[in-house]
Amino acid sequence: MKQLFSSYTKGVLQLKNRVVMAPMTRSRALNNLPNELMATYYKQRSGAGLIITEGTSPSPEGLGYPRIPGIYSDAQVDGWKMVTKAVHEGGAKIFLQLMHTGRIAHIANLPEGYHPVGISDIKAAGEIFTDKEGMQEHAVPKVWILTESSI
Repeated sequence: MKQLFSSYTKGVLQLKNRVVMAPMTRSRALNNLPNELMATYYKQRSGAGLIITEGTSPSPEGLGYPRIPGIYSDAQVDGWKMVTKAVHEGGAKIFLQLMHTGRIAHIANLPEGYHPVGISDIKAAGEIFTDKEGMQEHAVPKVWILTESSI
């Protein structure tokens, strides 16, 4: 048990202890922006050596769930900088978990003009919560194929 609370170094990664906080979806990012509430939440957990954030979308199409954060706009990057600063003040390191929800999505959870995308146009079984319309069936995704020009 003593080893759990000892420091850890691997390459350039230096942790104050070997405790790692696993990612958990919080759904607190209003307008998909990391905010003060999130900074407080993560700072309160900075006793861990490493924190892995909740799933964060690298694109508007990847949001899927309501109130999950993104990291594709300047405002979102600024929000994550605030969160990161708070965690570093607590002496912990933080890794951002990238997540794209794919077809497990609903258009009501995406910014205007965006649609759920997936590798096929097959709708996922089941429902998803939306802030605007409550529980809804998953949407039929638009087929999206990764190409060099889409990166």
